Amino acid sequence: MAEKEVLARPWWLLPVGRVHPVWWIAIGAAFVAVDYLSGSGTQFPTLYVLPVSLAAWYSGRWPALGLAVGVPLFHIVFLSLAAPDGAGTIPIVMTIARSAIICVMALWFARLSEHERQLHRYVVKLEGLLPICAFCKSIRNEAGDWESLEGFISTRSDADFSHGLCPTCMKHHYKAH
Repeated sequence: MAEKEVLARPWWLLPVGRVHPVWWIAIGAAFVAVDYLSGSGTQFPTLYVLPVSLAAWYSGRWPALGLAVGVPLFHIVFLSLAAPDGAGTIPIVMTIARSAIICVMALWFARLSEHERQLHRYVVKLEGLLPICAFCKSIRNEAGDWESLEGFISTRSDADFSHGLCPTCMKHHYKAH
């Protein structure tokens, strides 16, 4: 008997889960510290796109936007303190531009994450052979009891049923033309 094939999650897709938003404050503080220690001449704000993307994926839109705005804000304060004579204007403008782009990326990743979570809620797959009665269409469950097709599927998925008659049954059972 062949083993059941299991679809593996693609390597490039992040695992499903949630991370408490407080962790992103700690990560943002670490990035600010590294930014401060590396000096004002670095282009460090571009590196925080990874934690912003991960915050968007694992914690949602608001923690990601907080990180995408908070870290550059501290970088701007640091640049202002390092170059008080106005020489830091161009790096400040570039930091604001990078922050805007990373905010858009954060919103995109958050939406992508929400979309995947919605897919997980709506996609339910029944697998294997179902022992079904050829006459009444009842299905034998794991306990060996027979239950209606509608009941069996409803308890194992989010599917709801409405009842009607197909044209063939309508003609056969009600002699309708």
